Amino acid sequence: MIKLTDLRKHAEHRSGHVALVDGEVRLTWASLADKVVRVATAIEERLPDIRPARAVFVAENRWELVVAMAAVSSLGIPCVGLDYTSGPEAIAGALEQLRPTVVISSGQQRAALTEAGWPEGRELLDIRLDGTDPDDRVGVGFTDLLRSRPGEPKPVEQPFEAFSFTSGTSGVPKLVIRRASFEARRFADLVDQYSFDEDDVHLVTVPLYHASGPGWARIFLALGGTVVLGPYDDTDALIRLIQDEGVSTTLMVPPVLKRVVAHPASEHLHKTSRLHFVLSGGRHLNRWVVNNTWDRLGPVLHLYYGTTETGVNVMIGPEELHVAPCRSGRPMPGNTVAVLDPDNRPVPKGTRGRVAIASYQLMDSYASAEPEFLDLDHGGRTQRFLLTGDSGFIDEAGRLELTGRNDGVSRAVEGKPLDVNIFGLENDLMDLPCVRETAVLRTRLQDSGEEVLIVPFAPVSAERLETGRRAVAASCARRVPCLPAYVIAVDAIPYSPTGKVRAGHLLRTVLPSVLAEAAARLAEPVPA
Repeated sequence: MIKLTDLRKHAEHRSGHVALVDGEVRLTWASLADKVVRVATAIEERLPDIRPARAVFVAENRWELVVAMAAVSSLGIPCVGLDYTSGPEAIAGALEQLRPTVVISSGQQRAALTEAGWPEGRELLDIRLDGTDPDDRVGVGFTDLLRSRPGEPKPVEQPFEAFSFTSGTSGVPKLVIRRASFEARRFADLVDQYSFDEDDVHLVTVPLYHASGPGWARIFLALGGTVVLGPYDDTDALIRLIQDEGVSTTLMVPPVLKRVVAHPASEHLHKTSRLHFVLSGGRHLNRWVVNNTWDRLGPVLHLYYGTTETGVNVMIGPEELHVAPCRSGRPMPGNTVAVLDPDNRPVPKGTRGRVAIASYQLMDSYASAEPEFLDLDHGGRTQRFLLTGDSGFIDEAGRLELTGRNDGVSRAVEGKPLDVNIFGLENDLMDLPCVRETAVLRTRLQDSGEEVLIVPFAPVSAERLETGRRAVAASCARRVPCLPAYVIAVDAIPYSPTGKVRAGHLLRTVLPSVLAEAAARLAEPVPA
């Protein structure tokens, strides 16, 4: 998050310009700088002596959180957020890896910490964004920090470290560690390539615990622009903010973007808004979304590929999205993408293999596991690559297209269904003109123990429902003929705030229909 040096610079030159918008709260650069210096001073006075100092937050997007993040960053304390929807086991596992000395939480998400067994007597600074109870002798209220006298807080003396967490789709999130900053270089590359400036207004639609949220917000705060905190789950509000606040840039995960461009109020945004850069990424961006975005928002959509471990590595712009598969992109400056065979040798263009990335943004290590690094002669020099979990190929134009996961299909673990990476099938389904969105789940039916595919899909319209059902079933039979497929029409696919399919909720929703269809299949007479 932005630090005091930049805050004071903008407060001096753009004191009355709005820096941060959160609902009815509008903080100018002067006001934001004043709040951050007060909170940073108060935290420095209360900071435990334990080193290294590390901060974590468990809170929804709000202006108080932005101030707290800027305050700890100004003190040189790395700050990372936790997905408060991930459950007690995942949160406890993440906290044990990080071992924070500062915990920032909101009343709305405090229960997630409590259920994970934190802080429970640990020596740390416990900051409550909503204030504290009269009997609370441990926590410190954010309002109390704001009342502190401003001082000259000094950064903590400790080695540089930056942290982020993987999504934890397959279990406890892994803590990713970097021991050198790449922010200045990436900032310069992005500003130069996309001409961002101080007049940009950036809309945040993802939770700040997702690395992309504060990562992209930092760019526009560093420029002296404006950042608007938007509710990812309220499409009406997002469209109003785009128009009323003069939003020019935003990052939206595919499900949020899908809702925006399907909403009647977005029909004329290409004429009525200032949008010139919309970024999205992930597996759930289909041709329907690409085309609708162009119609509703204009030629503004950019798709990126990257991982928590490798940063932002590949990007494709609006023009190429119309002529190339929408899951492709070209390496950004300072990034090299290689596709390797099972013996870690580069394969020819057009050949599927494992994706490896060399980048100045690469992680250094995990807290609790060993990453797969590889030194490889590529492009006339030896580069250090990280082997990703993705597979794909590079086409003749040098664009990367993802085609699957190296570990194949993710199975259900301990009875919990997982979002499944059957890329070939999912890609086929997402490119069907009659399908608006879909997901592919692999599980066992409880009664029979039969392993099956469950494929919920939302048609583009009620009139295309039966056409969509037949097309989806045909794709399943062609791509995965070895497993029975149950194709179920739904109104919508449920997603998390960061664009992950809520597989458990989805399975519970469609399971009655699946079981009824399974029983009907068993009752059908066997052909003579």
